[in-house]
Amino acid sequence: MKRPEVYEKHIDEVIESNLRSNPHFASQLTSRLAGRLGTALQFSSLEIVRQSAHIGATGTIDLLVRLRNEEGETQSCLLIENKLDSSFTPTQPQRYASSAIAMTRDAKKAYAIICAPGEYLKKSRHLASFAAQLSYEEVLDWVSGLDHRTLRDAILRFAMPYEPDPVAEVADFHRGYAELVNELAPELAIKPNPNPDGERPEDSRTIYFVVQKTLPHYGFLPTLRFSHQCRDSSAPSASVKVMFAGWADRLASIEPIACRSLAGTQMYLRKAGRSLGLAIDTPHMDNKRPVRTQREAVEAGIYAAAALRAWMFGNQEALHDWAKAAGRP
Repeated sequence: MKRPEVYEKHIDEVIESNLRSNPHFASQLTSRLAGRLGTALQFSSLEIVRQSAHIGATGTIDLLVRLRNEEGETQSCLLIENKLDSSFTPTQPQRYASSAIAMTRDAKKAYAIICAPGEYLKKSRHLASFAAQLSYEEVLDWVSGLDHRTLRDAILRFAMPYEPDPVAEVADFHRGYAELVNELAPELAIKPNPNPDGERPEDSRTIYFVVQKTLPHYGFLPTLRFSHQCRDSSAPSASVKVMFAGWADRLASIEPIACRSLAGTQMYLRKAGRSLGLAIDTPHMDNKRPVRTQREAVEAGIYAAAALRAWMFGNQEALHDWAKAAGRP
């Protein structure tokens, strides 16, 4: 059975349109939330804004609902974050909580609300910043017709695991890459393909190496990851990288020391999410072309990965200095 083609924006549209035109829906939603918030949510009219900017924080609010009295004055606000099957971005729940505090004025409170499939709400560990929860299953009971089908499909989509379509050319590229690694740098142990029958989806553009077999075991370092990307959307070039988990915010402390230890190499440090990457830029690789047609580029990347591995083994003292700069013993 194919996974339904419904996304968070479609649920945003369902909630917004029903709040605007369906009094029963608006009454049910506000009553349900009022019970969970332990307060009255009375209103004569509603104002709904999609993708409103947070106050005092980056990012946007999926649905900002202002509850107004007969004079048109805002009595309270609902800041609704809608999640279907995506993860939270870093600090996203906290930004909702901060905006709710910033929007609270003279006892006219604002509340951060999370709306998601019931199973999402049960499984997520990042909901403490939200004042109340609302499940898709509850909203389903308040709508009909196409909106009912959209919500039903969204619940089904969450229940069905992501099963990307296999692409034979991508699987062939990864097989060719592994063969060339065995030929040129067998010390680079590649992680096994987690997909059945050697299948690879189109977005399989990263080769992951087995850290336990390819990198030294220094107890003073955080968790490491080691990979070679065909291309990197967050950087001007593809690269091989060793990732130091949790060190992104330690870059300013580590970089002055690292500049000395990396002098004369092609290696450099850059942030990657919450991790700090020790990287070497490499040529772009097309994961839908055979390795033999781009062997020069693939070879360059493999040799860069081998050089990065060798540097990690040969610079224990320098890495220990990095760890001390990062605040580790």
